[in-house]
Amino acid sequence: MSTISSLASSLLPPTANPGAAPTSGANPYAMTPQDFIHLMITQLKNQDPTQPMSNEQLLQQMTDIGQLESTDQLQSSMTTMTLQNNIGAAANLLGKSIVGMDDQKNLTKGVVNGVLVQNNLVYLTLDSGANVQLGNVTSIAPAPATTTAGSTAASSTTAS
Repeated sequence: MSTISSLASSLLPPTANPGAAPTSGANPYAMTPQDFIHLMITQLKNQDPTQPMSNEQLLQQMTDIGQLESTDQLQSSMTTMTLQNNIGAAANLLGKSIVGMDDQKNLTKGVVNGVLVQNNLVYLTLDSGANVQLGNVTSIAPAPATTTAGSTAASSTTAS
């Protein structure tokens, strides 16, 4: 019974487990497939020998664990594909003029001269030095035309 108690206390959220250090941003109820397997083994060790778990129940739990693992792998693959797609979209904006909101919700505009990936988010680096998250872009336009040094718009005159 102490195994179940220790396992249960390890699965409690930090606020319910006295003396545990709080985790920032982590889901205290998140369980890995290994946690489920450990829980199932503990359940099998401590089941009533006069009423053991049926084969169907055991098979169902194993199936659930397999589905959980497959879903986790699919989610990871989709996250990677989405990130790669966003990087490609950001690369297509290199040299273009954009308007968007920065992380402080300030309207920012400039020409995109770089792409930055940070914490699975894609940012556009502008010529002004500001970074705008790809999802916060509100408008896109061709880069403004630039003139080269020494060229003029007026036609030159010739002496006769």
